[in-house]
Formats: sequence, structure tokens, C-alpha cells
Amino acid sequence: MKKITFLLLLFFIVITINAQTTLVTPGSSWKYLTNGSNQGTAWRSTTFSDTTWPSGLAQLGYGDGDEATVLSYGTSSSKKYITTYFRKTFNLADPTIYSNYTLNVKRDDGVVVYINGVEVYRNNMPTGSIAYNTLASSACSDDGSVFLATTLTPTQTGFIAGNNTIAVEIHQNALNSSDISFDFSLTGNTTTVASAIKQIRWGSTSNPLEGLTITWRNVGTADKIKWGYTNTYEQGTFSAIVRNGYADKFFKYTFPTVTPDTTIYYRLFDATTAVWTVEKTYQTAPALNTTAFSFLAIGDSRSGMSIWNQVAALANTKTPDFTIFNGDIVNNGGSTADWDSWFTNGNTFIENNLVYHSMGNHDASSVPTYQNVFELPKSTPTNGTNLYYSFTYGDALFISLNSEDPSNTTQYNWLVSTLQANAGKKWKIIFFHKPFFTIGNHAGEMNSYYNTWWKAFDDYGVDLIVNGHDHMYERTKPMNRNVSTTAPVAQYGSEATQGRCQIVCGGAGAPLYTGNATWFVEKYKSTYNFCKFDVTSNSICNTTFDNNGNTIDSFCLTKNTSVAKSSVQNFNTIKIIPNPVTNRFALEYNSPEIGEATIKIVDMSGNVVIDKKANKDTIDFKFEEDMSKFSKGIYILEITVGNQKDSSLLNLK
Repeated sequence: MKKITFLLLLFFIVITINAQTTLVTPGSSWKYLTNGSNQGTAWRSTTFSDTTWPSGLAQLGYGDGDEATVLSYGTSSSKKYITTYFRKTFNLADPTIYSNYTLNVKRDDGVVVYINGVEVYRNNMPTGSIAYNTLASSACSDDGSVFLATTLTPTQTGFIAGNNTIAVEIHQNALNSSDISFDFSLTGNTTTVASAIKQIRWGSTSNPLEGLTITWRNVGTADKIKWGYTNTYEQGTFSAIVRNGYADKFFKYTFPTVTPDTTIYYRLFDATTAVWTVEKTYQTAPALNTTAFSFLAIGDSRSGMSIWNQVAALANTKTPDFTIFNGDIVNNGGSTADWDSWFTNGNTFIENNLVYHSMGNHDASSVPTYQNVFELPKSTPTNGTNLYYSFTYGDALFISLNSEDPSNTTQYNWLVSTLQANAGKKWKIIFFHKPFFTIGNHAGEMNSYYNTWWKAFDDYGVDLIVNGHDHMYERTKPMNRNVSTTAPVAQYGSEATQGRCQIVCGGAGAPLYTGNATWFVEKYKSTYNFCKFDVTSNSICNTTFDNNGNTIDSFCLTKNTSVAKSSVQNFNTIKIIPNPVTNRFALEYNSPEIGEATIKIVDMSGNVVIDKKANKDTIDFKFEEDMSKFSKGIYILEITVGNQKDSSLLNLK
């Protein structure tokens, strides 16, 4: 018990961070006035207009030969102007983050400094009121060659968020003084308790602009966020939703629909230590109707944290609009240490990029942990699962599937209905962990689902399938099993005779695999990798990089015309009652087509077990069948009327 108490005390020890931010740099530009006039006191205020004053870079002065801007002293070297005036306005986003300020000034001979009209510092000047003809107390022994430093408290400065004005007057010690000098700098100093906030990540419950979320880990129960499209955080301060994490908590904030193509400025509040993080930024994606965007595909970081660190840093430089991650994020989904290491090594990428995940077999060591770590869409908004889901963006449909449960009838029916509902989308992109076509160590693991998942991909013209699981890079030739199960077709595309492009992108850190290229392989390389896809109105172009930034593959999928609305096939739902089926079942099918209906039931090996015809003379069609003589398992039920074809899964128990 003493050891636990000691560790907790260590956790809550106050750690201070001392840092400086330069607010006004030495050698910067100043407005100045050198005509010997009596400016009174109005010139010090924030409302004074200095638009007619000239400007120049510091050091400003005369007589020493080290000036960047040489000033005038008048017409007589024996009767020089006593006072020279200087003004500068600068923007301070948030003065509350600074515990104090360091003012540095070079002066020859005397100086008085005002901030927003209030005096904050004087040196080598007499006490009392200062006038335009007040002489400095003495000649400068240093000739203004060194910076004099003083510390100012927030109360002394009176800085505000926004524009602040510094006014400085330099005074001569005598009318015949040989020189004057002026330069100035200002730093803001922070001495704060270190925030315990960590593992900031971006997710979404929908598309990249609607449902955007930020999540972080921390102790306590009352963290907040303030944000805006400027560094004034004009959108406001909001409490975060709290849910259980590991030994501590997850905090989540869901943004309202955000402005596209802009920067979000934000800071997070650590309620335990009562401090705000430094300012952070996030770049939002283009508008929802965009025809041009980019996304990355990454997979299988798993246990190779040094490679993951390298890939993550490189991926961040590609500035995608979002990323799809193809599973096996960590080696053991139930290990807090594994998740900590993944976040730590990928921090730069994770903190700046929206990522959509699909679950891998290693992540599935703890499915509840995986589901809790990330904020993802759901298959249906209210009671759906985040283990498979979809979102649309631009003219593209993205579907994430759970390849840990490919025989799930509900998931398959959802897949088909989602493809049906989005048939008019130009691009259809699906990502999940385990690949169908692969020459790696996991070849054959998805073969049983060629007649369900892959057939749906072929039937609905999926363009791109992205996987992980095998730790290498692979790209297939155009594959369409509706045309051939033993040879590729002529070209990629979504038309009936064109083929799917499947990519295995599983090289973000897990130990590399090797393989021998075969008939379905277009490109293969055993190397660490990730992919970048650039989408336009008529193409998806891929560049695949290795972990050193070298290009290892590039290609484009093209479509020259939009999908014509008249050519989009309509899809109709088949109701199987009951499903699962014990012996007999009834089906209900509603479609506008009238004529001869062909009802086929196909097993998972592709064998047709029932092939019957019936007359469909009304919109509503009903049919019954006995399945008692067939083996238990999953079957595909298809109904064809003319050119219309619909299908559903039948589960025989």
C-alpha cells in the first residue's frame, strides 16, 4: 500500500516548465518622430495616429556607426533635439498564458517606456513628470551598446488580447551630445505546471467535416476545450465528455459541422493541474461536395515501433485530408503498454490527422478496448456497431468492414444494402484487415467469403479494396470473379466486365513477409510502406512510399464521365422469414419489375442448390421453400426478373 501511495504522490508532484516566447524581436521596425516637437502625452496612447511618422529597423540612432536606421538631430550639432519618439503596435493572442515579461532596451542616454499609454519603465531619467525638453540624468557610460533588462508583471503591463502599443522616448543628456541609440525586445515568460494531457487523437462519427471529434487521455473529470478559427478562440469554451479509459479517463469533444479548408486553433484545459495546453492547430478537410481530396492508407504498425515512428513522421508530411488504417494497430489490443507506445511513437501524425480505423486480429485481443480507444462512425447511427461502418465524402463511398467476423449475416446484409443505397456514387472504396488475393503468410484465409463479400464487390462495381494483415506491399491485377475466377480481366473499373483493384498495404512496422508473385499480382515488394491516394473528378491516383520516402508504386484508376442517373441500377430488399431458417422459409420481395422470376439459392462453395422459376405478376411477390434436406450454413438467395437482380443471405440453422 505504501508503494502505491508513493507512486501516486510522484504522479502529482508539481512539475514546472519555464519557457520564453519572443513578442517583439530586437532589430524590428518602429515608427519614429525626430522633429524636436512637443508631443505632450497623447502620442503614448493606443488611439494616437502615427500614420505620418516614418518607420525604420532598429537599431535606430546616430553617432555610433552601428545603426540600421540613421535618425536626424536637427540643423545644429550644438543644439540637437532632446527627445526622439518611437511607437510600435503588436498583436498578443492570449496574455493570460504568461506569468511575466522581460523587457530589454538599449538606450543612450535616458529612456521612458509606456505600454498602452501607461509608463512601465524608465532609466537614467529624473523622477517626476517628463516633458519633451527634459534632459537625461547623465551621459550613458555604455553608449547604449548593451540591453538593459527588467521584469514586468501582467498587472504592470496591462496587456490585452489583441493589439497593444509600446511607446518609447529617448532623451539626450545635453544639447551637444554626440549620439543616441535605441533598440528594444520583449519576451513573454511562462512558468506553468506541466499538463498531464496526452494521446490527443482525431476521429469522426460521420464524414471528415460532420461529426469531427477530438479525444485525449487524462486524470480527473472536468477537462475543457476552447477553440475557434482564429487564435482568439472565438467559438468558445466547452466541457468535454468523460468516459472510462485505462486507469484514467478519456475526454471527448464533438465539433459542430466545421468550416471546410480552414485552420482550427484550440487549447485543452487540464482540470487537475488547472492549466491550458499550448496553442495547437488542426486543418479541416475540403467541402463535402469537393471533387478533389487526398487520403492515406496505413496498416500493421503492431510491434515495430521504430518503423512506425518513421512511417508516422513521413505520413504527416503528406498532409492528407484523412487516413484509413487497415488494422493491427498494436500487437496486443488488451495491452495498455502497447497502446501507449503506439501513441507515443506516432504522436506527430496522430495529433494532426483524422484517422478512420478497421480492426485487425491483433487489435481484437480486446475488442472493447479497440472500440473505446477511437471515435468512429457506426453501421447505424443509434444502435449500430463501430466494427463496421460507412461514410460518404465528395463523390466517394468509404466502407470499413470487420474481417474478424466475415460470416456475420447482419454485416453482409448491411454491406449489400449500403452498396445498394450508394450505387450512384462514382467511387466505391472498401477497407478491412484480411485480404482476399495475397501471396503472403495469410493466403487463403478469406477464400470462404468469395461468394459473399467479394461477390458483392463485383456485383456493385467496387473500385478499390485496401487491406493489411500481410506485411508487405501488393497490388492485384483487375479482378472480377463474375467474369473469371482464374484470370484477371483487361482493366480496372466498375463496369460489369472491369475489375477490382485490391491493395495490401501492411507495412507500418510489423515484421516483413515475403512471397512469390503469381497470376493475380501486378506489383509486389517486401518493404515497409504506406499509400497516398489523390482523388479528382475522374481519377484516383496512388503513390506508394517506403519508410524512407522512396516511391515503390504509382498508378491511376480513371473514369472519364460521371455515372449517369438513368444508368444507376435500383436495388430492392428481400425479406426472408424467419432468418435464421430452421426448415421452411417465406420470402417477401417488392419491386416494379413484372414477369418471370428466377429464384436461386447458392451455397458458399458456389454450388446452386435450388433453381426455380415463378410468375411475378404484381409488385409484391411472395415465395416459399423447404430447406430441410440441406446442410446447415450460410447461403445466398438471388431473385432475377428481367435485368433486375437482387440478393440476400440465408442462414440455415
